Amino acid sequence: MPDDGLANRLYYLPPPDRPMIARGSRESVQYITLTPGPGAGPGPTSASGRSSIVAPEVSPEPGTKAVDSVTAPPVVGEPDADSVFTILEVDSAVVRSQSSAAPAYPLDLLTKQVQGSVNARYVVDTTGFADTTSFEVLKATHEGFVRAVRDALPYMRFTSAKIGSRKVRQLVEQSFTFRINPPAAAPQKP
Repeated sequence: MPDDGLANRLYYLPPPDRPMIARGSRESVQYITLTPGPGAGPGPTSASGRSSIVAPEVSPEPGTKAVDSVTAPPVVGEPDADSVFTILEVDSAVVRSQSSAAPAYPLDLLTKQVQGSVNARYVVDTTGFADTTSFEVLKATHEGFVRAVRDALPYMRFTSAKIGSRKVRQLVEQSFTFRINPPAAAPQKP
């Protein structure tokens, strides 16, 4: 084959497009050697004197852990790290279990016929439990309702969020409404 033939040219093949990850994400580049040194394969047997030749990294044996050429530290937004995701970032969001506990209506507010609500934010971990240390009240109509939600939170059960097949922690915003429904009128006997 001639030295300037099509088979003797090097080509760069870019990787396929991937979905965008969080800003500052970690990316690893790994180089492998297909054949040892210059002179192997159909290319020219000598290198130009204008550029220096650097020995390529030794490729790992199949089945061993790869060594990355360039590695950045993990950042928020990656499933591998201990990150918290929003509902927009997960593939399947947190769902409250049917058998989960619910806040009890505070008796003092029930007897006074006080109704209200609590808007809260908290993190649900990968085991389906709410992280009580992350509990934050966004809006509440009465402190008694906040206590009821805070007391019930450790007993609430959820199906954890997922990105792909990996379970991840998710930030949840939930509204708890405390409403008194009058009992239905009993049918009168004729």
